[in-house]
Amino acid sequence: MTYLTCCVNSTYELISDLQDSAVDISYKTFRKYAEGLDEWAKSMGYEARSNQGLTLKNDFMVGYYKGVYSGKPCVFLTHSSIEYIWT
Repeated sequence: MTYLTCCVNSTYELISDLQDSAVDISYKTFRKYAEGLDEWAKSMGYEARSNQGLTLKNDFMVGYYKGVYSGKPCVFLTHSSIEYIWT
């Protein structure tokens, strides 16, 4: 799945439906489906290795989910209460 959008650039209805369909998944499962995740994480300020600083994997404030966005299966993560969506 490729990165599509975040909730800031979406509609209330689509995000509400997404949240209603959300099922927790692990970072490992999320990583398996989210194409370009390393580049996205770097753009958000995460380090590639934990010995260099905070990594996406080790950020306990980030949640990983699968669900449905605009009728399509997706995976998404929450970061600072913003949903970032891959379809």
